[in-house]
Amino acid sequence: MKSENNSYPLEWIEKIDRQIIFSINNGLPGTVFTAIKNEERIFQKSYGNQRIYNEKELMPNPQPMKVDTIFDMASLTKIFSTTFSYMKLIDDRILSIEDKVNKYLPEFTGGDKDQITIKQVLHHNSGLPSSFHFYDPDYDPDFYSQSRERTIELLPLVPLLNKPGTVTLYSDIGFALLGIIIEKVTGMRQDEFVKKQIYQPLGLKNTGYILDSTGLVQDRFEATERCGNTRDGMVSFPNIRTKTIQGEVHDEFAYYSMGQVSGHAGLFSTADDLSVLCQLILNGGKYGAFELCSQQTVDLFLNTLNIDKTYALGFQVPTDLCHLIYGLLLPQAGHAFGHTGWVGNCFVIDFHHNSIVIILTNKKHTPVIPTAYRDRFEGDLLPVAGYGGTIQLFYGGLVSETVKN
Repeated sequence: MKSENNSYPLEWIEKIDRQIIFSINNGLPGTVFTAIKNEERIFQKSYGNQRIYNEKELMPNPQPMKVDTIFDMASLTKIFSTTFSYMKLIDDRILSIEDKVNKYLPEFTGGDKDQITIKQVLHHNSGLPSSFHFYDPDYDPDFYSQSRERTIELLPLVPLLNKPGTVTLYSDIGFALLGIIIEKVTGMRQDEFVKKQIYQPLGLKNTGYILDSTGLVQDRFEATERCGNTRDGMVSFPNIRTKTIQGEVHDEFAYYSMGQVSGHAGLFSTADDLSVLCQLILNGGKYGAFELCSQQTVDLFLNTLNIDKTYALGFQVPTDLCHLIYGLLLPQAGHAFGHTGWVGNCFVIDFHHNSIVIILTNKKHTPVIPTAYRDRFEGDLLPVAGYGGTIQLFYGGLVSETVKN
């Protein structure tokens, strides 16, 4: 990535800066914001702190947020690990998006399951449920598992919620299954496959699964939930973590039931490493000397839309239905793609403007408070944590610059 330039309107950078500072001053612990256009970094800045709590107590000396702080990617794992893996495997003709899931997982069978394709799972319209709490015996005793091996046995047996191909329902279960297929066809656990086939060849040293076991010290990472997975003491199940989470994946399914390595969550990365992975897509599958896949495969993944045109293969397609996440100024559908992560992350890859926006926050590192809708993390209620307003400000600058020229 090239160094920062000054071609973006200064007044719009100041607007973004003020909005993020407002969020920090009103309770958001920290943020790293990055914007890139034409392979040049327009703006990158860290704000606030990466950790401010020891459980419910404020730290006397908070850990400052840095531009190279390592973040829990949450559901961005679905893109930068699982979807990228499928782009490579399909480009190498090892599998096809039209393959049936049970070609690789024979246990995934019975009724409508026999017809479900990899494409439908990537599209989030396979009929699988959104989530399944394997880690909690009170959820379904027959599916209780806090062992990765046992969960892999149980995953294909999860019952469908809808008829395949009829309803779009975002599914962690589907992407966990996609991760198991990666392991079946490559003979490597997913974390090893993406490390050896993608991240190491790209020179990405701060991207991967279980990074806290690689010698990186804990204070390189953002902190997520204050009191483990307890929602400040309101949730309990066997072996639940109660201390502030830092350096471990937050997602319960990934941590307790999948050994921190799954197709739906578990990845960690930094703003700069994500910039490389996003630019690889803008470049048509290449970055420097590394080639993930051909331009044809990139086009296949981005242009193959699901039944309601809300998802390409893996990637979310910003539409009017999700303007609160991506703002109202993104170019027409087919030119921009993105995704969000539950703990506080978002990216947008925009082909129309040849731009990338990355917002990384630790918004779950805040108290849980009651609201009229449901109990929410305080950080969720602040402007930059909703992404859309900040992304809108970035595009406001691009539009004003276009009009000016």
